Formats: sequence, structure tokens, C-alpha cells
Amino acid sequence: MPSRIWGGAKGASDRRKGNQCRDARDWRGAAEAYTRHLAAHPDDQPIWVQLGHAWKEQGLLAEAADAYQAAVDRAPGDRDANIHLADVLRRLGRGDEALAAYQRVNAVAPSTEALHHIRLLRRDTRATRALSLGDGTVFFAIQDLFAYLKVHVTMSGIQRVQAGIALHAIRDAEVDVRFILSHAGVEARTLPPGEFWMIENDQVRQIIDYASSPAVDHETLRAMLLACEDSAERVHPGRGSTIILLGAFWGLGTSIQYLARSKRDGVRLGAYVYDIIPVTHPEFCDEGLVTDFSMAICELCATADFLLTISDATRHAVAAFIAENGGRAIPMETVPLAHHLTREAGHDVPWPAQLQRVKGKRYVAYVSTIEGRKNHLYVVNAWRRLIAEGVDVPDLVFVGRHGWKIGALTDVLKATDNLGGRLHIAHNLSDGELNAVYAGCDFSVFTSFVEGWGLPVGESLFHGRPCVASNTSSIPEVGGDLVDYVDPFNLTDGVEVLRRMITDRAYLGERTQRVRDRFVARTWRDVGADFLEKVKRHRDAPVRPFDVRLREGQGFSFQLFSGDRVDTRRYFHQLNRLQVDSDSLYAAESHGIWLRGPSPAIAIATEMPPGTAVLLYLRFSVSPGALDCRLKVFDQVAEATTISIGLSDLDRGGGAIRLNARTDDDGVLRLRFDVSGTYSLFTDDARDFAVGLRAMGYARADNLAGRQELLEAMTLRDLAA
Repeated sequence: MPSRIWGGAKGASDRRKGNQCRDARDWRGAAEAYTRHLAAHPDDQPIWVQLGHAWKEQGLLAEAADAYQAAVDRAPGDRDANIHLADVLRRLGRGDEALAAYQRVNAVAPSTEALHHIRLLRRDTRATRALSLGDGTVFFAIQDLFAYLKVHVTMSGIQRVQAGIALHAIRDAEVDVRFILSHAGVEARTLPPGEFWMIENDQVRQIIDYASSPAVDHETLRAMLLACEDSAERVHPGRGSTIILLGAFWGLGTSIQYLARSKRDGVRLGAYVYDIIPVTHPEFCDEGLVTDFSMAICELCATADFLLTISDATRHAVAAFIAENGGRAIPMETVPLAHHLTREAGHDVPWPAQLQRVKGKRYVAYVSTIEGRKNHLYVVNAWRRLIAEGVDVPDLVFVGRHGWKIGALTDVLKATDNLGGRLHIAHNLSDGELNAVYAGCDFSVFTSFVEGWGLPVGESLFHGRPCVASNTSSIPEVGGDLVDYVDPFNLTDGVEVLRRMITDRAYLGERTQRVRDRFVARTWRDVGADFLEKVKRHRDAPVRPFDVRLREGQGFSFQLFSGDRVDTRRYFHQLNRLQVDSDSLYAAESHGIWLRGPSPAIAIATEMPPGTAVLLYLRFSVSPGALDCRLKVFDQVAEATTISIGLSDLDRGGGAIRLNARTDDDGVLRLRFDVSGTYSLFTDDARDFAVGLRAMGYARADNLAGRQELLEAMTLRDLAA
């Protein structure tokens, strides 16, 4: 069909010229042409949308909002116009107007994206003042539990542990237990340092009950999580309260960086530590995890008031790590895990559809994530040797998701066609299906090199099945004398143990009966009671001081290169990530760390006396979309602008500057960075940033050696330390 002609040659010319400029990404020319066209033809609704795009691409968000609003006024049901309007209003901080636009979008065509923003904006307009709770209150940080359940339909190991302890804590009338989140999605408004979102206990219980039920609909579970976040209220843990990290202290929203202000506020910090394998056995872990975990365990050990561990082996490993790195001793106690995660099987046990070829046959089960550390290759090679010797081996069943460092295993399985069809792999089984696998196996195997606990061993015993397992780390704590142990580094030793279990039916029957007669399972009720009892012993102990300060002349890089080896002894006593206090920092990257928004602020704790004048060295990153902007650095202590510079000049000069600053009454440097002008954001990045920090440090003017060290730190990557 022919396109509509607007108002003669001149109108058509301006409209066409605007489109040509748009296609050439000449946004300024497009805006000028569209503006002329709309002056003559104000009812051309699609061109109001195009004008909004042209303004937005230039970083002129207020002008873009006006254009999109004009488009919406002319067609309130236009989904795209409302989406674009909502986006720029949200970025301008006009939350109520953005919420109304997203609600119009959802009314026209409901979408996950619109609902996501509606939820966040509704929560942003909630409480403006945080509730303060102090002495005696115990906060459980469960951000990683919520994050996991948003992605997975079933709970895994650490999540089951958190759920079991949480349920027991909710029922314990002797402890004032609360549950907190550090945030609720990457686009959620950041709370001031020291504040969290507090979830109602009954909502936490309902979520755990549903996530643990036999049939879980993931959309229903996600809706419950979002509703829980919607109704959360702000809370400020006060002096004398206790925050406990139940899950991942190395990231996922529960790292020590979120708790540094709370420590300074006199809050007690505890954590449940599962293992420290990324630092004791890095060869079994992803390089990025090793880097992050190495810094996180240093931060935890340097700041925690007490630690609980899931095994004596983990407790001894943590104590040795602290001693090796010259740290202070921390009160530690062991709270062993339960022997099982799955529920007991009912009368109607479903057989997994993934394992139909195994049903009715003899088989041995290995239930664990399939990764290098778990040493599945040991069992495969033992089976290969036994097959070569003519032994009638049962089939092997591996149950678990694929993990990392399994190249050698997959090569062998491919070359042998899964041991000639004797090996079967299943994953994402329900609790009932997993019960069926345990119930039908001759015995289980678990030949892991190193563990924090060893749940598959306990699960096997819980189901009345004998187990052949490694004799390393914590595994003997789980199995006691009911398990047949092997050396995971000695295949010949393992072949003989496995041969006897496979060929000597009388011995297998004896071991099975021994398990059924003597095994007493440790339950989640036992774990919860033990955990809470030990928390009560520590919740009234004095809070250990937390005073991490940046030393004079010490260069501090924000850059984090995934896979870099961390000098833990050095980092243990520097704790760079905890020396800067701010709600304006995004996560560290290889370039450094982006500062949130156009007016971010940071506080740097120094070792200087109050009122000391220093030279502050900063090296910046500049976003490509902000090169036309100008940066002012404002010393909030001296209440003066210390520098003003164009970001293009800063970028061309390498990003490094030196400026005057003064410490406050607590020896803290307080800076605000004001970016003037408009800047564009990355298309697929929800973050709002114009500048970032690569490195920093300070020294007094007469400290020439310190100043030289900082000058080198600003311009060189240190490979000599």
C-alpha cells in the first residue's frame, strides 16, 4: 500500500529527511527534521516516537520523555511508545510516572518485562525510612537462596541446608529471627549502606514449603518470590544484632562488601562455612571462582565474629588457612549437616523416565554433580578394568548435572560408547525419582577427591544402601564405619574393594544389613536445633572491632581480572574491597568499577588523624557515551570543588588525576563526583554510569616515597609484587 503523504512536499521532505538522518545515525539531524515536521503536523504520532528515539540517542532524556509523552497522548494504547516512555522516565528518576507507563503497557499486552519493572518501581515507592532492630535480633541473609529459586525449580545442596535451618529458626521462640535481602534484582534501587530488605517470616516459610513440595510449578514459585520482595520493608540492623550468612559468602548478593557498614555499626557477623576448596584445591575449580573466593574468604576471616562449619574437616581447613596467612583466630564450632536432603519415599515411587533402560537391572549409583573434583573417572576406569578381567559388572548410573573440568571423563565415555552401553546419565530428577534410584541400586559410590561434607554418602545410608567412598577430608565423618573406603588416588585399591562388593553377594548382603541395623540418621531438626543453640552462645559475645583502613602510600586497584591468582597473605591484611564505603559501586571488572549515576559518592577510611590534608590520587574509567560531559570532584569534608575536567580530556590523558583533600573527624575522605551534561547508556545494560574508578591512593605532600609509589600504581600494572 502507498505510504501516507503528510502536508505536501515540504512536510514530506522533512519527514523523509528525518528518516534518512535516523538511518544514518545522525541523531541531531533527525531531531531537527522531525521537529520541523511536527510543528506543521502535530498529529503524526509515529514521528513523535521517532523524535523520542533521536533525543534519547543523544542522551537528552528529558526531551525524549516529552516526545514519547506526546506520542502516548495521541495513542494511549501504543505499547511501544509507553515502553520507551517508561524506560526514560525510570532513568530520570521519575518513578511514579514510569510506573503508570508500565501499567499501561501491561494492560495492553501483559509481559514479564513490564511486570518486572512494575514490581521494582512499586517497591521503590515503599518505606522511606528503615526500621532499626538492635540487641538480640538475629538476621539471616538469604539473598542467594532467592536468586537460586528464581532460576531453578528444585533446591540443591546449599539451598536445602538454608531452608532446613530457616524453618527451624522460625519455630524457635527463644530467638528473634529475621530474614534479609541485600537487593532484589540488578535494576532494584540500591539501599544506603547498612540497610536491607526484610522479608516476613511467614512468607519465607511458605516459599520453602512450596519449593520443597513434590510438584513445583516454577512460575508459581517465582510469583511467590516477587510478591515476597514487593512486601519487604527496609531494615537497619543496629548495634548488638547479629547477621549470619547461611549460604554463599563469596557472592550472589551476600558477600562481605554488603556487610562492611553493618560491621562498622557494631553488628556481629557470623557465617556457615561449607568448604574452602577453591583455595585449598584450586585445580578442581573454575578460575573465576578461585579469584573471587580467594578474596572473599580473606574478607570473611578478617571480619567475622564467629564461624560455624559443616564438618570438622572444614573447620580445621579454615583454621589452617587463617594461621598460614597470619590472621587472628576466630571462635569456630562444627554443626554437622543432616544425612539426607531428599524426603522419604512414599508408597508410590516413580521410576525416572530418563533411566528406563536400567529398570529391573542390577546397577550401582553415583549421585553427584559430574565434575572433575568428584572423580567419576575413577569409577569408570575401575569398571573398565573389571570388564577387561571378565567380571560381570552391574550397570553404572550417574545422577547429576554436568559441571566443569570433565574433559578427560567425556573423552573416555565417548571412546567407549558409555562403557558399551553400561553407563547411564540422568539429571534434574525429582526427590521421588532419586529415592527410586537409591532404593533399586546394589550400592552407591562416591569417590570425590575432597569434600566439605559428603551428602551423597549420608543419602545412601539413609536409604539403607551401602556405599563405597573416598577416605579423604570430611567423608569419614559422614559414613563412620558403615562405609567401605578407598583411596581416590589409588585405582588398584579401589578395584579390589569394588570387586568384592560386586562379586561377593554374601558380603554385600552383610554390609547392607549392617547399614539397616546400625545407621541413625541426623535429621534437619537435629541440625536446626544444633545450629540455633550455637548461635545463641555467640549472639551475646562482644562484637570484635572492625576498622579496615587504607594505608598511606598504598596503591589500591579496583581492577579484577577473572582467573588472576590472589596473594591471600597480602590481601588478608589489605582487604581492598572493604576500604571504600559507598552505595554507588557496581561489581568490579577488568577495567575497574563503574560508579552509579551522575552524582556518586564514596568514603575512604584512612589511617590519617582528623583534619589531615593529603594528596589524593585517582585513576578513572570513562564511559564512551559520556565523553562530551564534564566531571567535578567535590571534597565533602572541605566543602569545596577540588577539580573540574572534561571527560574527553580525562580519557585522553589516561584517566589519572591528583587533587587536594582533607580527612574528617573519623579520618575518612569523603568525595562526591558530579557529572554535568547528558550521557548515553549501553543498549543492553541496565546500569547507569558515566565514570568509573580504576585505582586510588593518598599520601601527605611531604611523603615523597609514598607519592612515587602511588604515581607508579596509577600508571603501571604491578607484576613485581
